Amino acid sequence: MMTTNRTPLGLYLHIPFCVRKCNYCDFVSFAGQGEDVREAYVRRLCEDIKTAGARYGDRYLVDTVFIGGGTPSLLDPAQIARILDTVRSSFVCSLSEVTLESNPGTFDEERLRGFLDAGIGRLSMGVQSLDDGVLKRLGRIHDSGTALKAMRVAKCLDLNFNVDLMLGIPGQTLEIWEDTLKRVIEEGPKHISFYSLQLEMGTPFYRDFKEGRLELPSWEENRAMYHKALEILKDAGYRHYEISNAAIPGYECRHNLKYWTMQDYLGLGMAAHSFLGGNRCFTTSDLKAFLAGPAEPEWEGTDEHDRKTDFVFTELRLIDGFRKQDYQNMFGRGFEEDFGPAYGELVREGLMEEADGFVRLTQKGLDQTNPVMERLLNV
Repeated sequence: MMTTNRTPLGLYLHIPFCVRKCNYCDFVSFAGQGEDVREAYVRRLCEDIKTAGARYGDRYLVDTVFIGGGTPSLLDPAQIARILDTVRSSFVCSLSEVTLESNPGTFDEERLRGFLDAGIGRLSMGVQSLDDGVLKRLGRIHDSGTALKAMRVAKCLDLNFNVDLMLGIPGQTLEIWEDTLKRVIEEGPKHISFYSLQLEMGTPFYRDFKEGRLELPSWEENRAMYHKALEILKDAGYRHYEISNAAIPGYECRHNLKYWTMQDYLGLGMAAHSFLGGNRCFTTSDLKAFLAGPAEPEWEGTDEHDRKTDFVFTELRLIDGFRKQDYQNMFGRGFEEDFGPAYGELVREGLMEEADGFVRLTQKGLDQTNPVMERLLNV
């Protein structure tokens, strides 16, 4: 089949199963589901992939796949192989990146080799910390030794892998954070994500915080951890390219870059989000409803203002920001025609800047991303 004149498409596939729900997690995921439920889910997902291929396959070229969750590494390698075989038979593909999310403790070398044979080329590993006290507080299923072993297995197989880390955790100090980051870097991941803990409604952490049983590091301590990460990562040869992501140059996550640069992506499986032709939709978060059969995604109503704020909000996550000319080309108006007064104030306060035609956050602005966005976008 011809691959010319097709729009590149990222494919996100959601696997909602996990061993145990962590204390901070509000993702759509389920612990304690048996093999029969997982197998039924894989069958349903494969049917949805076929349906999507029939609907969209004539105009798209799938170039990235991201299998997220949940903990997709709970699936058998044979199930992952079936999913990816279905993708390849349903879409025209030229795959430059196929990522599997995983947790330490859910795979060994044999299992990881099976995932590689199935077509996985990149692993994203939810390590979060190498301090056992912090891991226990988070409710993770692994300890530091298990995490180190998992990274070493991936390194031994010469696998491109990312490590997810978390800062601003109760009981975490700058010294603990620095130790974790340096030890992770020693294991050679090509990509490191470093997120601040967010208290999400409905989680045990949120409840404990509201009831006064959970104390978080101060804002100043949180920012000290973030700045220390930037310093250590830069010295180790990583390039900080998105607010919470750094990579050895050339190993930036191609799939996630689609999210931050307004490229098309299709989400399949339950609780999956899509962005197609400037419009967003999402699938059901009800496991029983998903397993019962195909359901049309729910499209979000958007207008020109929504698309403009969407563009600015997502692209300002990139350290380089966005080109003003790209905004002009997309919307037929200058960026400052729409956001000029607020933008001017933020520039004067040292929170935003323009350089070589790019609009971006300053380091001071990166430390206050949410308030800056609220002021800029008037939300």
